[in-house]
Amino acid sequence: MAVRPPSDSIVVRRARQHDYRTPAASQALLSPPAERAEMPQRQPLRTQGAGGSARVAEPPMRVFGRRVRTFESFRDSAFRWFFVSTLAQMYSAIGQMFVRTFLVYELTESYAAVGLVALVSGIVQFLLGPYGGVLADRFPKKTVTQVFQFVGLLNAFVIGTLAIMGILEFWHLLISSVSQGILVALMVPARQAMVSEIVPPERIMNGVALNTAAMNMMQFGAPLIGGVLLATAGAGVTFFSMAGCYAVAILTMLPIPAVSAQAGRGRGGVREAFRDIGDGFRYIARHRVLRMILLLAFFISMLGTPFQGLLPGFVQDAFDAGPALAALFMTFSAIGAFLAALIIASLRRSGRGKLLILMGVFLGGSILGMAISPWIWLSLPIMILMGIGQSGRMAMASALIQEQAEPAYRGRAMSVLMMQFAVMQGGVFVLGIVAELVGIRLAVFVVAIMLLGALALFGLFSPTLRRLQ
Repeated sequence: MAVRPPSDSIVVRRARQHDYRTPAASQALLSPPAERAEMPQRQPLRTQGAGGSARVAEPPMRVFGRRVRTFESFRDSAFRWFFVSTLAQMYSAIGQMFVRTFLVYELTESYAAVGLVALVSGIVQFLLGPYGGVLADRFPKKTVTQVFQFVGLLNAFVIGTLAIMGILEFWHLLISSVSQGILVALMVPARQAMVSEIVPPERIMNGVALNTAAMNMMQFGAPLIGGVLLATAGAGVTFFSMAGCYAVAILTMLPIPAVSAQAGRGRGGVREAFRDIGDGFRYIARHRVLRMILLLAFFISMLGTPFQGLLPGFVQDAFDAGPALAALFMTFSAIGAFLAALIIASLRRSGRGKLLILMGVFLGGSILGMAISPWIWLSLPIMILMGIGQSGRMAMASALIQEQAEPAYRGRAMSVLMMQFAVMQGGVFVLGIVAELVGIRLAVFVVAIMLLGALALFGLFSPTLRRLQ
């Protein structure tokens, strides 16, 4: 007669430890050898990989016997390369925005000029953003990303050369802002949508959150490094460092496998491209969840994010300080953003619609706090809360859209989400004009109240978001 193993045997301990097994497989481990041989063998769970290929699902990542969700996407080598590329690219992109804003204010001493530079970039992003989604759906996203990373390299190199020669002027920075707007509009939808091709479906939220964490690391790293370089080595060296990081971003994309476009290559040029854009907007209009997520994202971008575009000028006006304090403020904001991204990477898939609204409330409340805070020591922790709200709502919106949208429309859906950056740039321009008229603190106070009011309406009258899991 077969004897079952005692409860403290290695078989039982291993069965309890590896709870990713199905109940049938766990029972097989506890059964006598004779019974075990008659049981059907457990088939490995298969998930969809890059390009739709099937691959065997891996057991959950564990540390000291406990499941850890936070870093699961790092098990894919392609995602690790993608993460490094994100770090390099975001240093260049965020660093340029920060340094360019400071240089414009230094040259003109005008919030309106800072707002104008943001506005022209926003207009370009708004007009070209939908076409960026078409590129992402028609062509391999990796190729689209690398082409426009090279455009970013050239942009930074030219501005650095002009600065070294001592002939950098306001209109040069204006053209540079337009170039970066083109880059963002045509590249970012493809790059953001790559996450869902690199990681399996069950890790999309985790992958998006970790990618957001990389971006947030540069939210404090890029201004800090850029501010120090600007103060010690000058604008030329600062922009050359950004050009070099764009080169790193291009090279670290090479090991990532290219995936064929889901929608196939378009034919017929511009006419078919406009038809694809129309198809994308109609798809979003019919999809209630996508429609509500994007509408909320646009309201937050219009009212909640312009403050950060005027932060260097706000620091000079409100606290009589220079780029070092502005970089410190952005560093604290990015610390909160980084923490929020890691927390979201660990979350289960439940209550995410309510969490999306809550992140907006964090952002609006922190902007209100900055408008009334008279002390630097109080403003620093408020910036952490601002980072939590900004990062949390971006990661949640991006993950939910990539999960909800069909693969053939994913690039176009992401391009509409990325158009919020154009709305943000327009908001910077409007906020800059209002700040010139009534003062920066009062202008920021008003937009914070408007944002909190809009979020209250979404929470009360949008059951689609409240019920979204």
